Amino acid sequence: MSKKPLTAALLPPPGDPARCWVAALLALAPLGFGLLALLLGQSVAWDLRNYHWYNAWAYLTGRYDSDIDFLPSQLQFFFNPWMDLPFYMLATHLPLKLAVFILGAVQGLNFPLLFMLSYAVLKIKDTRHKSVACAALSLMGMLGGMGISEIGAQFYDNVTSIGVLLSALLIVRNLDTLLSKPWRETMKIVVLAGLPVGIATGLKLTVAPFCVGLCLALWIAGKLDEKGFTAAFFFGLGVTAGVLLSYGHWGWYLYTHYDSPLFPFFNRIFNSPHVPPGYIEDFVVPNRLPLQLLYPFLFSRNPLLVNEIWWQDWRIATLYALMIAAGIFRLALPKRVAWGQASEPAATVFLLSAAAVSYCVWISVEAVYRYLLPLEMLAPLLIALCLGLLPLKRPAIVAALVLLALVATLRPGDWGRRHDWADKIADVRRPVVTSPGNTMILMAGNDAYAYMIPEFPPEISFVRLQSRAFHPEQGWGINKLIWQRVYAHNGKILLLIPAGKVNMSAPALHYFGLKLLPRTCREVTDMVAETEKDDLFPRMYRLCDIEKGMRQ
Repeated sequence: MSKKPLTAALLPPPGDPARCWVAALLALAPLGFGLLALLLGQSVAWDLRNYHWYNAWAYLTGRYDSDIDFLPSQLQFFFNPWMDLPFYMLATHLPLKLAVFILGAVQGLNFPLLFMLSYAVLKIKDTRHKSVACAALSLMGMLGGMGISEIGAQFYDNVTSIGVLLSALLIVRNLDTLLSKPWRETMKIVVLAGLPVGIATGLKLTVAPFCVGLCLALWIAGKLDEKGFTAAFFFGLGVTAGVLLSYGHWGWYLYTHYDSPLFPFFNRIFNSPHVPPGYIEDFVVPNRLPLQLLYPFLFSRNPLLVNEIWWQDWRIATLYALMIAAGIFRLALPKRVAWGQASEPAATVFLLSAAAVSYCVWISVEAVYRYLLPLEMLAPLLIALCLGLLPLKRPAIVAALVLLALVATLRPGDWGRRHDWADKIADVRRPVVTSPGNTMILMAGNDAYAYMIPEFPPEISFVRLQSRAFHPEQGWGINKLIWQRVYAHNGKILLLIPAGKVNMSAPALHYFGLKLLPRTCREVTDMVAETEKDDLFPRMYRLCDIEKGMRQ
């Protein structure tokens, strides 16, 4: 009798007729998502206009090292720019549509990872049926309410998700080995498994809940014994190494400039003098326990609780309810839970535990739904796994009906797209700025328009007086840094601001002892912004002279 292999199969076996078409599907799927990115249109999302474009340009042109600008991209000025570099390089050296196609294809790499995870976990004897089921689960995982909205867009939650899924896949494929062999034989595997999600976290810190989830899930899958703890420990070392590789340089920059490697977040720990203790949050979950327990249903009904735009997708709420049901059934009737019939037992425990822990960390730190995208991608598979644990006569049919209902009620989000593509990301019509080497341009209000800065002469310094996260009236230490920049400048000072928001700058200008000269204002036109959408993407701006008054 042959022994069961210690590594899980990720594809149909060699010689199986299904293997050829599966290999073709996995190779072509990313190209399909590249085409979908073009069909969805050119992204003009707030985040791209605010920091994804500017931060990459500023980093490559040395504006961070030379301290030329300060806060033009608001709070996100302090984010690691490495995540933004690849697309910036593509879009500045290739036609924009080709750059977006490549981005969409990279985002489409999640599909093969989802397929292989599904294939490794599910138990279906017929390889053709199994391959079709895995393909369907993977496609649905890619086309969620948030997933569709990010294809071809520059948020990169569906790029860092590649690291999360790759780490999960490496663990699932080798899980039996990790839990049965001595740790000396498995140490390299588990450290390697931690690297992808660690690198993804260093590029975008919002991935961190999945680091915790995968690490603790490895221990839980090992039945909380010493071997499982050892595997989780070495996985954590791999995560740490990955974070240092992708974030170490940036953490050092923030520490040497702002006294905190995670500035401005978690300041209760690092005590930077520039911001108060605590961390800045966009979406906070209410402290009341009943609301916390019902939160997946609440934000599925009202997505604005966890995001800036409207979308509709009940998959997380469905998964949440099914995980609770499977857990109750397991505790009440442990002998009747068919752990090994529909899916691999250890892998099922690992994936469901990773999902549960990651969700708990996410809801306790900052509940922005975009950051939960890897779980949205995994949800169809996890829903199928949960239904396989319940006392159902035909769990596969029930799973198909549930997933079809979720597809029917899905409404993807829209962060802003244009379908008549512009030639480039930013295109600005502006007046000539005389003596740019002796000019500082101030920015105010909450609008996202830092992406226009590369269209100005590079000698000009840009400083933001107010933003979503930092307001002069708060009296934080960061305002002293703005003071120093403004009053150390001895040349001409201008203000760039959306035409309809000029009055919003008055309190900030007054606080910093500055005076607007209205008669000097000239027009600046953003040629990419087609129309004003709820004042979110202004087309017209004003460039006005500023006069220094008495310092407050």
